Amino acid sequence: MNKIYKLSAIALLASSTSLMAQTFSGPYAGISASVAGFGTDASKTSTASPTQGNGNGPVGAIFGLAAIDVGYGIPVSKGTTIAVGATYTPIEADFSGKSNDASSGQSHTFTIKNPYTVYIAPTFEINKDSAFFVKAVYSKADVKATNLTSSPSDLEGYGGAAGLKVMLTSNAYVQVEAAYTKFDSLTATDASVVGSNTRTYTANDPELVEGRITVGYKF
Repeated sequence: MNKIYKLSAIALLASSTSLMAQTFSGPYAGISASVAGFGTDASKTSTASPTQGNGNGPVGAIFGLAAIDVGYGIPVSKGTTIAVGATYTPIEADFSGKSNDASSGQSHTFTIKNPYTVYIAPTFEINKDSAFFVKAVYSKADVKATNLTSSPSDLEGYGGAAGLKVMLTSNAYVQVEAAYTKFDSLTATDASVVGSNTRTYTANDPELVEGRITVGYKF
């Protein structure tokens, strides 16, 4: 009889451990909304005289974003899962400006399109319904520009995030997180229609900070 009790206890413990290990594993998909802050130290240099308008200064903006998040959780040990996923933001954002070079008055439009992020996220269970996670991320977006002799390269950067994931039911979940991404500098040039003046525009180490909430479903 004692052996039966022991075997029953072991089976119950194994079953409980197995269920916990499976809570955050498997495929999932969600929709997120975030408040984001973007900032950079912008500069303009010119090969002509100082009257052509060299200068620099901080540039920033606060805006909202919506994104689609998909991934797969891989159980690696008791209470620990590693999620591998991607986030895609279906937007096209335009930023316009006008040169202060009076000889040309040339305007420019920069378009950031289809930003996406891929990530790996170690996830540590707090209990059977909630878990803490950290992320290592790589982000990229297409960048296009008008009226330039050389357009900037695509926006690329690395960052991280941390947050909490809570199962509302056996499948539905809500997730909150804070994220930070630092991008490579962007550089573009244009040439004046008068003389041989070349202007260079640089966004130095752009940074993106987000507060994000995601509602999703684990399959």
